[in-house]
Amino acid sequence: MARDETARERSSEESLLNRRSYLKLAGAAAASVAAAGASSSSAKAASYDTIKVPANSKKTIKVGPGETFENKLIDITADGAHVKLLTEGSGWTVRNVGVKGQNNNMSGTYGTFYLRCTEEGEGLAENIYLGDGAVDRCGHAAMSDWDNHGTVTIRNIHVQGWAADGMYMSHAGVSKSHGMGETHVENAFLKNNNIENCRLGTPGSYIKDSVIHVESQDAVSSNQSGQVNARGLWFKEQSGMKAINCDISVTGSHAVFASDSGSGTLENCRVEGPVTGPVEQVNVSGSPDTSPPASVPMSAEEAASGKIDSSDGTTSPSSGDGQQSGDQQSGDSTDGQGDLLELVAADDASKVKYEFTVEGSARKKTSGDPTAEAGDSVTDNGDGTVTVSGVAGNGYGDAFFVDGAITSMNLDESVWTLRYAGSEVNADDLTLPNKLVVDGGNRPRQACDYSFEVSGAVRKSTDLGSVQKSDTVSDGTVTGTVFGGKDGYRFSGEVTGFDLDGPANISVEDGS
Repeated sequence: MARDETARERSSEESLLNRRSYLKLAGAAAASVAAAGASSSSAKAASYDTIKVPANSKKTIKVGPGETFENKLIDITADGAHVKLLTEGSGWTVRNVGVKGQNNNMSGTYGTFYLRCTEEGEGLAENIYLGDGAVDRCGHAAMSDWDNHGTVTIRNIHVQGWAADGMYMSHAGVSKSHGMGETHVENAFLKNNNIENCRLGTPGSYIKDSVIHVESQDAVSSNQSGQVNARGLWFKEQSGMKAINCDISVTGSHAVFASDSGSGTLENCRVEGPVTGPVEQVNVSGSPDTSPPASVPMSAEEAASGKIDSSDGTTSPSSGDGQQSGDQQSGDSTDGQGDLLELVAADDASKVKYEFTVEGSARKKTSGDPTAEAGDSVTDNGDGTVTVSGVAGNGYGDAFFVDGAITSMNLDESVWTLRYAGSEVNADDLTLPNKLVVDGGNRPRQACDYSFEVSGAVRKSTDLGSVQKSDTVSDGTVTGTVFGGKDGYRFSGEVTGFDLDGPANISVEDGS
C-alpha cells in the first residue's frame, strides 16, 4: 500500500549500518510521558439504500450545497444503464457510495461522478467504489472536475477498468473560466484505467498516499475511438501539482507524464515505468508496492455499507451558511485534514493565550464544539512550518486539524486542557523533540529490518517517513522494515538500543 510523505530533515548524527548492530545513542533528557496518537478502529457497517438504474437509461443524481449523499449502492448491472452524479455549490459530502456493475452504456461521453465546487467552496467525497469499470469502446469517464472553482477532497477511492478516463481532474485548469479549483486525492487505488489513471491540472492539486497500477496495455479497455494509452499520472495544463508518497507502476506507457504546459513534482514516491516531461523528482525510488491501501473499498457493497474505516466520525464540509446538513454529526471529528487538537481553557481563566508550531499544516475546525474563532490565526512561515496562535477563556476553547508534527508549544498548562486525537495529553506528549529516520534508499531493492528502544516516548512520524503494516510501536520499543523508502519517528529521552539487519542509513537528530 502507499506510504506517507517524507519531509526533508537536517541530521546531527548519521551512520551506515550493515548486518546486525547494537548501538547506544545519547539523546535528550529522559522523559516518562506516553506517546500521543490516534487509534483507528474498524468502521461499523451501516445499512444502505440501493438505487437500481433500469436498462438503457441514465440516472442523474444531484447533490446540492450543504447536502450529504451517503450509504448508497447504485446498481447499473442492467444492459445500457448509466449513472451521473453531479455536485453543486459548496459544503456537500458524498460518502460511502458504490457503483455496482460494468458501465456498458455506449451513448455519448458522459462522466459518472462530476465533483466540483463554487469559488472558495469545499467539498468532500470519501469511501467511493468505481472499481467495476466500463466495457471496451465505452466513452464514459469515471470522474471529472468539470467547472470546479473550489477545493475538492477525494479520499479512500477505488477506480479501476474505465475505458475513456479514470480520474479526469484537469479540466478546471484549462483556463480561469473553467474554474482553476484544486483537487486533493488521498488514499486512492487506481488500476488499469485508459488515457490516464489520474490527471491533475491546477496549482495546488495533489495525489498522496495512493497506488496507481497499469498491469499492461492489454489489460485496458479502449476508449470510444479505439485508442489505448493507459498512462499512470498526468500533469496537464498548469504547474504546481504534486504526487506525494505514492506507488506508481505502469507497463507499456508513461508512469508519470507532464505535457501541454503541465508540470509537477514527485516527492517520496516509488515509481516503475517512464517519467516523461517537466517532472521534478525528490526522493524517488523503485519497487512500488501495488497492493491496495487498506482504507480503500474493494466492492460496491463494502463502500455503501461503510465497512472500511475511511473517516470514521468525520463531519461534512461547511456549507458556507453556518448550517450543517441533517446527516452530520456535530463536532464529531473533522471538517479538514489531519488529527484534531483541542485546547480548552479553565473555567476561571480569562483571555489566556497559546501558540504552537507544526511541521506541516494546520487548519481551523469550523463546526461543532470547540471551534477556532476568527481571531485565531494560522500563519505560514514559508519553511514548511505553520504557527498557530489564539486566545480563549472561561471554559471555552479552540480546535484545529493538525497534519504533521507539533514541534513546539507555548502555553501555561495549568490553565489549559489539551486533547489530541480524542485523548487528553500534555504538551510534552505532543512535542517529542528528537527525530530518528531509517533510510533504505541507498539499496532500493533490498529489505532492511530494524528495531530500537528509547527511554522516553516514541511515535511514528508520518511527516518524516512512511507508514507500513509491519511497523509497530509499543511501550518505547519499535520494530519495522524499509524497502527502498524511509521510516521516521519522533521520540523523547535517548535511544537505548538499536538492532539492524540489512543496508540502511540511520539519522538521529537531537531537537532539545
